[in-house]
Amino acid sequence: MSAGVDRRWAELARELEFSQLDQLRKQAEGWRNGLVGLTALVTVLAVLKGRDDLTNLPSPWQTVATILLGAAYLFLVAGSLVTVRASYGKPGDLLHLGGQSLRKWTLTEIRRVRRALYLSMAAFALGMTLVAAAVGVSWTHTEESTADLVKVTTATADFCGQLVSYTPSNVTLLPTTGDTAKPLVLRTAQVRKITPATGC
Repeated sequence: MSAGVDRRWAELARELEFSQLDQLRKQAEGWRNGLVGLTALVTVLAVLKGRDDLTNLPSPWQTVATILLGAAYLFLVAGSLVTVRASYGKPGDLLHLGGQSLRKWTLTEIRRVRRALYLSMAAFALGMTLVAAAVGVSWTHTEESTADLVKVTTATADFCGQLVSYTPSNVTLLPTTGDTAKPLVLRTAQVRKITPATGC
């Protein structure tokens, strides 16, 4: 390379020393915007949609999924706050008019902003891992609602299934085993007892 090209690269390297903090602040702003948007999305999913899904979980897994979502939300909020600090600096920082004191403050601030960016990345990774874990728990431990399952005792046999209708003349069940598409109709006069069932 020619001497002129080498000089230009050297000038750019010297300029980067003075613009390094601004570049890091811009990176922090990008992370902040991403984390704030992601935190809002997790909040909407957890509050508006997640509750419908979590109600079908058995009791211990419902608690686990709620804790995982809560922890994910906290990590994402913490990451957002850290990036806000990295983007805009510490409130109340004094202006440094002396060259040496400004240089010292700038180098210290560069280290703080880098540390904040690494912390926000870690918070993002942990938050998303916890969200994925909560989704995994809800997908793998969901159980079907058994609120409509009943056991019907007649004079001749016992029947179990989902209660479709009960009228003075007939009791209609949808069996959970065998031909589940065909309703089972029993005469009410033959029914001795109907009790809730947790399974068939």
